Amino acid sequence: MLTDDSKYAFQKSERFTLDPDSPVPLYHQMEQILLRRIVQPEAVDRLLPSEAELGEIFGVSRATVKRALDNLSRRGLVDRRRALGTRVTRSQITENLVRLTSYTEEMEAKGLTIRTLVLDVMLHVPPAVVAEKLKLEPDEQALLIRRLRGTNEVFPVVLLQTQIPARVGISPEEDFSSSLYRIIEDKYQIPLEGAEETISAGRASAEEARRLRIPRGGSVLIMERLTFSTRSQPLEFVRGVYRPDRYQFSIRLRRPPASSLPQ
Repeated sequence: MLTDDSKYAFQKSERFTLDPDSPVPLYHQMEQILLRRIVQPEAVDRLLPSEAELGEIFGVSRATVKRALDNLSRRGLVDRRRALGTRVTRSQITENLVRLTSYTEEMEAKGLTIRTLVLDVMLHVPPAVVAEKLKLEPDEQALLIRRLRGTNEVFPVVLLQTQIPARVGISPEEDFSSSLYRIIEDKYQIPLEGAEETISAGRASAEEARRLRIPRGGSVLIMERLTFSTRSQPLEFVRGVYRPDRYQFSIRLRRPPASSLPQ
């Protein structure tokens, strides 16, 4: 029995009817209903009812419940522990820094559906600091792409501002709601060789706060990446402003041999 409903993201008295005749599997129907509930800020750190209780709430078998919860666990949205139950975790995405990937590729690898709002696409003369990074001539133009991105479960996550030398030839008419790296590599046949990336903490400007739906001056993670094509030619400079409650970066470190360390 549930004795304290305030600890739970669902009440035992709730009931949901799934459609057994739908081509969408029952576990996926259940997963989508759970998602809509657990991504709400007030659901963080609350427990889900037991598998048996969820089976009653949704009118499905224990196996169906387990599959839905396993999928949410793999996506990092719930934490399942034996004897402690299933707890809703903060809706935060972790990016591995070892690989050079686009936001789309990173989210797809986690089984998440990307949501993008394209804010601006235009040719302009970028600020001097950007022109220097991209090795542009005086008054040379760059393609500016500003996008607000997240997933169907969590939006918005990041405000991205990308700049690419106009001479590269990428059309402003492209569909930039999809993966930019796929456009560059697949359509324009421009190989990506590597990148230099820095991550720092900062405070949101008025526009950044409005776009990301956080208080003005709130803490943000700022990622700046300079991407190179062949022969180390600068191809892209991107600045991403992330909500730290919804995104984090990780890297796995290896200890060098003792013989290579300073004595």
